[in-house]
Amino acid sequence: MGWRRLSTAANCRFIVIDGSTVQEPGATATTYRLHIAIDLVNLSIHQVEVTTDKEGENLDHYQLEAGDVVLVDRGYNQPKTLVPFIDRGGDVVLRYNAHSMNLYEDGTGEDAGRMVKIDWYARLRKLGNHPSCEPVWLCHGNKRMQGYLHAIPLPAEKAAEARRAARQRAKDKGRKPSTEALYLSEWVLIFTSLPPELLSTATASALYRVRWQVELVIKRLKSLLDVDGLRAHKGSKLAELYLHGKLLYAAVLEKMTQSRVAKAKRKLDNPRQITDWRLWKPSLIG
Repeated sequence: MGWRRLSTAANCRFIVIDGSTVQEPGATATTYRLHIAIDLVNLSIHQVEVTTDKEGENLDHYQLEAGDVVLVDRGYNQPKTLVPFIDRGGDVVLRYNAHSMNLYEDGTGEDAGRMVKIDWYARLRKLGNHPSCEPVWLCHGNKRMQGYLHAIPLPAEKAAEARRAARQRAKDKGRKPSTEALYLSEWVLIFTSLPPELLSTATASALYRVRWQVELVIKRLKSLLDVDGLRAHKGSKLAELYLHGKLLYAAVLEKMTQSRVAKAKRKLDNPRQITDWRLWKPSLIG
């Protein structure tokens, strides 16, 4: 895969980020939020932050460095955190949500000399159901960052599923989906600050598809370690002690598995011979 060659050539880290929620006993709403980052190549936990439900998902929760390539989902369509990170030398690969973040292009004709917001419904209609890479600008405050929008049309069957899901989401909110929303749901839109000579449309699509590795880590934390099984309420502070204790236990388990199994057998840049699902089973970690 192209992203593996990029990692070796540029000596960069691929960091996948996602969030999850934890509820206190009897609660239906979020009590705590977990902000989780993993190293995509080594498949190791890079960082976990615990916040209250008042803290949303954004890049400011993470310890990131210049040269890092961060993979994030639609919840991170936030110019106020993306622009400073890119400005510091980081790069992003982001599932783009045209409804929550604007991208711009240089104006022409009467709009020459100023930035013009891109109408993605109109732009994608012109593509004729063909993949494309569109140069764009991401703006916040007085800064603008060069980026690229990779547009990949879904196969017919997947597009139909996406339209049904869009209709259901709209129904749940008591409204009808717009023509624009239904059409945009038929596309996978990926924004990146990496130029296409480093990250082609096909590679960007393949790279984003492995973002689900962080979801597997979250599932392991919850299903194997019961990290979300709080035994106390938030006000007692025992809940935070339990939660942090479980995360510390997870870190110890990861160190144990790394010491018992060669890293090459767990890394994603080669065919894996073993995964942490089996290594974390109680029968093997006792």
